[in-house]
Amino acid sequence: MSDEQPIIPGDQTEVRAPHSDREGAAAGSDFERITAEVKDLSGSQTFSSKQLTRARELLTRLYSLRRACRLYPPGHPAMGEAAGELYDVLALYHAEGTDVPLTFFEEEVLLGSQVLAEDSVLFDQLIRDISAIGAGSITFLRDVTPAEIERFGPVLGARAEDVASFEGGVSALVERANVPHIVVSTVSIVRDDVTVSEGDGRQVAKATYTGAVDLLRELERLIRSNHVISAGHVKSTVRSLVDNILRNRFAMLELSGLKSFDEYTFFHSVNVAILSLALGSKLTRDYRFLSSLGVGALLHDIGKMSVDLATLNKEGPLTSDEWAEIRHHPVHGAEMTALTNGLDRASIVCVLEHHMRYDLTGYPQREPKRTQHISSRIVAVADAYDAMTSQRPYSAPRMQDEAMGVVVRNAGTALDPTLVRLFVDLLGYFPPRSVVLLSTGETAIVVSPSPSDPARPVVRIIADSAGTMIEPVDLDLSVTADSGGRSALRCLDPAGLNVDIADFL
Repeated sequence: MSDEQPIIPGDQTEVRAPHSDREGAAAGSDFERITAEVKDLSGSQTFSSKQLTRARELLTRLYSLRRACRLYPPGHPAMGEAAGELYDVLALYHAEGTDVPLTFFEEEVLLGSQVLAEDSVLFDQLIRDISAIGAGSITFLRDVTPAEIERFGPVLGARAEDVASFEGGVSALVERANVPHIVVSTVSIVRDDVTVSEGDGRQVAKATYTGAVDLLRELERLIRSNHVISAGHVKSTVRSLVDNILRNRFAMLELSGLKSFDEYTFFHSVNVAILSLALGSKLTRDYRFLSSLGVGALLHDIGKMSVDLATLNKEGPLTSDEWAEIRHHPVHGAEMTALTNGLDRASIVCVLEHHMRYDLTGYPQREPKRTQHISSRIVAVADAYDAMTSQRPYSAPRMQDEAMGVVVRNAGTALDPTLVRLFVDLLGYFPPRSVVLLSTGETAIVVSPSPSDPARPVVRIIADSAGTMIEPVDLDLSVTADSGGRSALRCLDPAGLNVDIADFL
């Protein structure tokens, strides 16, 4: 019995795209809604010229608070005075209905998504000091109090070497300070102008994939031996995944087709992370959102690492007690991640909610009911597809086109329909690494989806209509002049053809 039960196979596998203007318009409004939701979560907001000008005073007060914390002990009047002055500036932003997100990276400071060029020069030392303690992003939320700001002072004034030696780093210091309206996180920036050759890009992508699998092996070892997992190691691995997705999405999507029966949980988790990040990157390139999404996706099944291996690998039907244990893995996983200092709350929620279903009929049940977090809905789509296309002890893998058809039919019930639409656009009806039968009888491997037609991917023909292997030929089936009228009919089982896909990619 599978924990992917909410995906209910139907009798047909045809995948249909919207075919009416009205449906397309509805899809557009849904997309705007969901991207607005992501934008709200990622904290991307635009500030007026007046607010940008005021940022200099804000940074001056922040510098004064840090300096006071370095010179005076906690409780000294100078600390309270500096905290009060910073609060007065923050209050002006809050009165205008905005939170105050500051980002510090590579000798620059940003207010929201806007770089403060002159202030980056003036406050060079402040930027380097704050970056050194790992506080790449500091957001002062509305309702923050002067007392919270004063308690945050020692964190702001901490020395880099002291933070590095403190278990849990800056995140643990912030948690200990009890400042619920001040959010601190690390920041890593992807440089879009970095270019690598296709061959180098594939090698980097493969190394990143292997590193993620190795991480999950290590996490299982730690969990089954009751040791603490490292949030820093997890986030570092996810940053590599995010970087590769943003720079070379198709190379990573190609790797997401890798499977391992013996290490299903590890490969499945990495594949879900890649698919989730690729889908999330169609909504936004906000690094903080994607990093949080990637951590939740990579750890979504971490609760299974404490389930008895005999239950996980059982080939026959599960008993009621075994099924209850499997269904509890999202809760158990959320409990484990919640005890790991330094993980984003949205990542933890994602671990908890990934089986709740879009219509909220999944598990665990929550009262009162509330909409799944956007990250949870993204991971649910990726999880459903990869699980169906993987060999598991209790079920054979589905062909990729069949699995995509099941995903589409569950849009609006188990899965968010807008995300399903984007997922089909991302992978196509015949995803990368699929072996397909062409209308000419030829056999081909899907290299990448076509941006113009999800039913007509870019393929590499490897055998003629008689089944004789030929020198591979690449064709874009969406280009009529090149395809010669060919179309993809259905996916084939590579095992039955004695084909090793890796030999052709």
